[in-house]
Amino acid sequence: MQKITKDSKCIIFDWDGTLVSCEQLVHASYVLTFLKMGNDKAFTWSEADTHAQNGKSRQTIFSDTTIWGTNTKEAEEIFYQVYPRLQQNDSVLFQLYQDVTGKQLQPLMVYEGAKEFLHYLKIQKPNRPIVLLGAKNEELLRKEVFEAGLIQYFNRIIGNTVHADANKPSPKAFDRAVVNYHISDKSSVCYIGDNPQKDMAFAQSWGATGFILTPEKLREIAQFLPQQVSHKTIPFVACLSTPHING
Repeated sequence: MQKITKDSKCIIFDWDGTLVSCEQLVHASYVLTFLKMGNDKAFTWSEADTHAQNGKSRQTIFSDTTIWGTNTKEAEEIFYQVYPRLQQNDSVLFQLYQDVTGKQLQPLMVYEGAKEFLHYLKIQKPNRPIVLLGAKNEELLRKEVFEAGLIQYFNRIIGNTVHADANKPSPKAFDRAVVNYHISDKSSVCYIGDNPQKDMAFAQSWGATGFILTPEKLREIAQFLPQQVSHKTIPFVACLSTPHING
């Protein structure tokens, strides 16, 4: 944490699995999309299958005929109708998922220590930008961050847009994240994720310095943060998305 807090010029966070747990909602979206399409995978698609899609772009997932068959466009449309309803804790869909899987669906959960860590980073260097870089649709991601009560900590929220070449996991996603921040040394940008393989490879592909943050490590960090920091207010942050970067 010392290197993160002292040396970095910009901190970029992954979302799913790093600060929050929402993989169950994503998994339920797969299951209910299959169900709506009349695909028997609704009863066989596992959480491991969902986890295997982590780190892939929306375009990659919804062009994969081994998952969806030939109806990839229909699958994408249904998935992005289902997921926002699950974000809103739609009781009908929660019950339907339980009927299909026999499991109770858990809503989005902010990891213990996430808010405290973000608060500390913002107080420590108020002028250092903190960016959220996720693989979800940008509108859905922004809504999720707002509902989690963490939106005030981010200068910028970057999610998937229609410009597939600049979406995560493309290195160009970093260009969107740091545009106008005048970063001369890419290694001074700290990228924090939870996947030792995919997140570290993503950081290295652009030249950022990567760090792994697990829920266990997050709890440990929160316990050692200066207690007086939690009582300080943070400055208002204009949380904005960024335009597509060409080239």
